[in-house]
Amino acid sequence: MSDTSIQIILDADMPFIRHPDKPGCVEESRFFDSLSFTYLPLLRSCTALETEGIPFKLAIAFSPTLCEMMSDPLLQTRYIEYLDRTIEYGLSELERCSSDPALRELIKLNMDMMQLNRRDYVEIYDRNILGKFDYFATHGFIEILATTATSCFLPMFSDIPEAVNAQIETGLLTYRTHFTAIPSGFWLPAMAYTPGIEVVLKSYGFQYTVLETHGLLFASPAPDTGIFASATCKNGLSVFARDKNSCLEVTDPSTGFARAPFCLDTERDIGFELDSETLAPLFDVNTGRRLTGFRYWSRHAGADGKRAVYEPAKAHEAVRAQALEFLDRRKETLEKASSLLEGEPVCITCAFPASYFGTEWYEGVAWLESLFRQAAVRSDISFSLPLANVRLRPAEKRIDPYHSSWFASGYAEEVLNSTNDWMYPYVRKATVRMIDLADRFPDDTGLKERSLNMAARELLLAQTLDWYTGMTRSEESEYAKARFEESLKAFTVVYESLGSNFISTEWLTTTEKKHNLFRDMNYRVFSHKK
Repeated sequence: MSDTSIQIILDADMPFIRHPDKPGCVEESRFFDSLSFTYLPLLRSCTALETEGIPFKLAIAFSPTLCEMMSDPLLQTRYIEYLDRTIEYGLSELERCSSDPALRELIKLNMDMMQLNRRDYVEIYDRNILGKFDYFATHGFIEILATTATSCFLPMFSDIPEAVNAQIETGLLTYRTHFTAIPSGFWLPAMAYTPGIEVVLKSYGFQYTVLETHGLLFASPAPDTGIFASATCKNGLSVFARDKNSCLEVTDPSTGFARAPFCLDTERDIGFELDSETLAPLFDVNTGRRLTGFRYWSRHAGADGKRAVYEPAKAHEAVRAQALEFLDRRKETLEKASSLLEGEPVCITCAFPASYFGTEWYEGVAWLESLFRQAAVRSDISFSLPLANVRLRPAEKRIDPYHSSWFASGYAEEVLNSTNDWMYPYVRKATVRMIDLADRFPDDTGLKERSLNMAARELLLAQTLDWYTGMTRSEESEYAKARFEESLKAFTVVYESLGSNFISTEWLTTTEKKHNLFRDMNYRVFSHKK
């Protein structure tokens, strides 16, 4: 059989959440959950595979905001405190459930995982888990893609090239701070594409990006290889298309693998079920209920209609069966594609939010590991990294990709709608003003330069896609609105202060300490290109 492979790409993204004056807020705990259930378990799986000599290939796009949070000393310390509280609380939970052996075993399982997380985080990685991901990248197991400084929906600013350039350049600067290799691929947030973006990406030296299925299928002209190989834009940038059907097989909210009866019900957590007094040692309920990791129920309902207790051994055995099923279906698809393309090398691109594995789907990291283990003993399918599949065919038609994103609508209805369209004019006006400031003050130093850098930083934060999508979800809308307005207000303070030639040093220092990301920020990235 010809060269066939699967390439898996994870979007490791999270908005910048750092509140020095509000320890224990709900949003901060979500970051800790991602460390506990996604990134540390993923590193353990990668380490186990490497130790046993089992090949694995995985591409990851780490957003600069997530990188900055992972490397922040305050959040690192708070994460360790969070782990200690969780482990200690497990002892009281063992006592509360003393009459139920099955629940006690699940409590011990969660405590063991948290203790393992603490050991790995403190003793093995010395709080620097990005360093371990970089190790796997330099050894050829992982390919790390670059992406924008904040998860900016680039089509919203496609007519303001300075905004797009600023996002890419600041993101690249952060990438170089945390990783060794020069990135070949670029991850478009939400895989959001509009014509012209390929020109910008190519100008920065990127070789490929990834689009949603219809971004390639509706291209002009449609590529001969469909979604089973990289296509080439007219300017030479290669593009892959995510196989949406393959991804939905895993993530569909109704029928995806995480919805199988044996899986842990990650929404049924004691953080939403016990009273405030019982939960007080863990967190203050008045600041918002949240996940704790103590979850005891599967998605399977018994004869009495009640949820059955989660059985880890059965769940992980079934996960292996799911992995086999997934591989078999991809093999069948790839064989058909290879036959139709007369033996051309073909691949299937699967791209997922990283947080889905472990955080949303508890067994998700184990499923990924099982994929690599089972593929290693087969000769009919393998995994590959995107750069290895970038192929320029001399006779290939050059294409113009189509507008697309990976949202359910396929375009931008989830980003701009009646719940959040009031935000767009404000951020556009601030963006135009920032460009004007960068052009008017190209050589400033000292306090004025600090102020301009902070204005640029706050504008990048205001452009964060998560504030727009958060406005569409009732439980997140208040926080999203507050964060958007906070950054926009900070930008405006700087803008107006430059007119009056005065800015409060105390306010500036306080704001810099709160949003301490992009330490090497250079406001000149917003300048018009000469």
